Amino acid sequence: MWLFWLYEFLGLVAVIVLIFAYCRFRKQGFWSFVWHQLKWVSLAVVAIWLIIAILCWNHLYSATQCYFRGVSMKANTKYSIYLGECQIETPRGAYIPINKTRSLPDGHNGNDTDNVDEYFGN
Repeated sequence: MWLFWLYEFLGLVAVIVLIFAYCRFRKQGFWSFVWHQLKWVSLAVVAIWLIIAILCWNHLYSATQCYFRGVSMKANTKYSIYLGECQIETPRGAYIPINKTRSLPDGHNGNDTDNVDEYFGN
């Protein structure tokens, strides 16, 4: 999710830099231009934010779904944009894909005959 907010911030910085470059080219004051064209500047900022949100829509949906899946399991989860998967935190603190887990979030796999948890390596 932090990557989405980084994109949003960089989009805002890009709009401000483009407006500043335009004002330098036209030899006009930056703040006076922004004040006189406040409606168009705000529309440009909102448009860039919406474009970035639309481009990241799939990842935003998956991150939200992963969050609510973790809440329902009472476990710590995170969505990895790089791997494109929801991950759950193991008892040792590592994150593994939630679709590949065989045991409960507390590390108990339901087999009490031996003390070896095969997936987590205990």
